[in-house]
Amino acid sequence: MNIAEVFKSVTRPAVTVIFAATIAQVVTQRIDAPQWFLGLAIPVILWWFGERTVGHVKDKSKDER
Repeated sequence: MNIAEVFKSVTRPAVTVIFAATIAQVVTQRIDAPQWFLGLAIPVILWWFGERTVGHVKDKSKDER
């Protein structure tokens, strides 16, 4: 495992939790979030979950062969 993979595996969960917690607070407490934050957080979270989903599907299809 190289340093880039280690860095990615450590930072992704932390950044996702920070984004998700902030979005949850914005929604539940009706706080006005900066547009740049939502413009950054939503695509990043969707990209990461999409990438993980595609990886899981590929792994599952590889295992079924």
